[in-house]
Amino acid sequence: MSAQPDTPDAVNLACIDGQCDRDIRSLQKMARYNNFEAMTLLSMIYATGDGLDADPKKALSYLERAAKHRSPMAVFLLSEWYREGFVVAQDPQQSDKLLSEAVKLNHPPAQYRKALQLLQQADTTDVASAITLLEQASEKRLVDAMFLLARLKQNGAFVAQDIEGAAQLFKNLVLSGHDQSRPYLRNTIEMLAAEPNKSALVANLQQSYDVEVIRIIDRDFNATSLLSNAVSQMNRTGLYSRGSMTKFPEISCDVTNTCLSFRPQPGEKSVRQALISQK
Repeated sequence: MSAQPDTPDAVNLACIDGQCDRDIRSLQKMARYNNFEAMTLLSMIYATGDGLDADPKKALSYLERAAKHRSPMAVFLLSEWYREGFVVAQDPQQSDKLLSEAVKLNHPPAQYRKALQLLQQADTTDVASAITLLEQASEKRLVDAMFLLARLKQNGAFVAQDIEGAAQLFKNLVLSGHDQSRPYLRNTIEMLAAEPNKSALVANLQQSYDVEVIRIIDRDFNATSLLSNAVSQMNRTGLYSRGSMTKFPEISCDVTNTCLSFRPQPGEKSVRQALISQK
């Protein structure tokens, strides 16, 4: 018995009325030349019927092909599918196996997912490993990991309390436009202001808190335009070779860069969810 993909009504679609036809054709062309990022996007498109008729067999074929070539993003997404019983039959054991593989491939969302698993266990022997994974994902600027690690440091949960370390993480998050971190940065500033010899640090943090983060957002911003941007970026950075079928190293993008990084997060099924989360 295999699981069924969500119906189009069950997800917020990014592509309607043929809006993504040209981009999807580009993805299909890139997938033929071993662009694993394109394969992963196509797997989500076929899984949800977002832009093409839903085809779970094609969805799984694209994703398994990319995962077989150890594409970190594909391995992690396949783990999520097995965890949730999406497209494939639910299989927690297979999900955990793939998650461990994605962690070994240093995929930040996988590191974050594994850290959550370890922290939620009754057995606390793996707490140190969980914190290490959070730190690794935070170094790669995964917002969810940075935010959780900062809150753990602030409260002294699972780690020794480190107000200064928490404040620096909240500062970086605020400067990247993560509004949820602003009250936490304000709180850590107040905590540090009460400590001796912290005036220079407090002034620096306060300056960051007071900076107005200006976001330039296209008036016509939507997931469809983001899909076009993602396709354009793949073409521009040359992640595939038309003649040799050679896979080039993937470009790493994060909250500090101007390029768009397509990186599905835990729980994301649709193209729209994955793209909107990257803006």
